[in-house]
Amino acid sequence: MRKRLRYGLIAGVIAAPVAAAAAIVPAASATGGGSPSSAFGISAVGLVNIPRTPVVSSESGPRSRSVVSVPASPLVHLSVIHTRAVPGHAEASVADLKVAKAAISPKAVLSAKLISARCDDGAGSSRLVDVRLAGRAIQAGTSPNSRITVPVEGLGGVQVTVNKQVHNADGSITVTALELAVQALGKSQTIAISSATCAGQSSGEAPKPTPVPSDLPVTG
Repeated sequence: MRKRLRYGLIAGVIAAPVAAAAAIVPAASATGGGSPSSAFGISAVGLVNIPRTPVVSSESGPRSRSVVSVPASPLVHLSVIHTRAVPGHAEASVADLKVAKAAISPKAVLSAKLISARCDDGAGSSRLVDVRLAGRAIQAGTSPNSRITVPVEGLGGVQVTVNKQVHNADGSITVTALELAVQALGKSQTIAISSATCAGQSSGEAPKPTPVPSDLPVTG
């Protein structure tokens, strides 16, 4: 009962700002037009594969979903994921996240209280709360595509990209709050956390963003 109550409280904390954001989405966005919006909480490709979970779209299927677990995996542990997508707006949040342990390293490579991303009419942003990479605190940079590589014992360099923003050919933008990439056992492992896609007010292909290497402060 206490466990269910805890999950319910966390889900409420995440869902409340999402509901508020939905209330302030401009009327022009609500009417739609252009590419559909979509969002997912987490996905992984490599030694361990996790499908986009839970994925939502403004075009079809549920527009809002919350889950308290991912498919059985030694890679990811978390408390709750919430995703929402409506025309012109998308949002994803992951709470109490721990990545790694058995699948990659005996210790948690990444931990976070909250990682979230949102997209409004083609403008993306992300938020990180108490995020640690190999025990080092990561502070969210304001620049899109802020990137850093941190050495982790037994793994070499683990690369993290914060506020990753990709302008798609259809004029939409995809913002991924945090993307982790690591080489383990001779294979690559990529994990995307909190991703949101929405269309901009104007159509057409936008230029690809330029990564900003070593622009992410950490403290140890």
